[in-house]
Amino acid sequence: MFSIAGFVAGSALAVTAMLLLLGVPQLATREPIAEPKPLPTSPVTTVAQIPMTEPTAVENIVPAEQAVPETQWHSFWSPFSSQIAANGFVSRLESVTGFDYRVVKIRTGVYEVAFAYTEETERQDKLSAIATTAGLELPDT
Repeated sequence: MFSIAGFVAGSALAVTAMLLLLGVPQLATREPIAEPKPLPTSPVTTVAQIPMTEPTAVENIVPAEQAVPETQWHSFWSPFSSQIAANGFVSRLESVTGFDYRVVKIRTGVYEVAFAYTEETERQDKLSAIATTAGLELPDT
C-alpha cells in the first residue's frame, strides 16, 4: 500500500518539477485546410490502337535434365523432447558447420532436427561434415 502511495507521490513531484523547470508546453494550433483547386480541363487525347495478336503457347523453357531437383529434408539425430533443446542444438550446429537446419515438430513433445539436400551425394557430404566439425557420431556417415 505504501509503495503505491510513494509511487504516486514521486510521480506527481517529478511532473511538478518538470513543469517548473521547463514551463507549460504550448499546444500547436492547426491551420484550416485549404480547399483543393479544381483540375484544369483539357481535351481528351486519343489512345493509339495496338493490334491484338493471337496468344502463343509457351513451351517448357527448361529441359527436364536441367530442371532444379526437389529439396528433401533429412533428420539425422534422435528426437528431442522440447523445442527449446532442439533450437539450442540447431543454433550450435549452424555456428559450427554453417549449414541451414530446421526443427520439425513430429507431435507434442517430439522434435527432430533436419537439413536440406537435393542429391544423395550432398546428403552424405553434409553428414560427414557434421560428424567431422561437430564431433558427433552419426549412424549414416
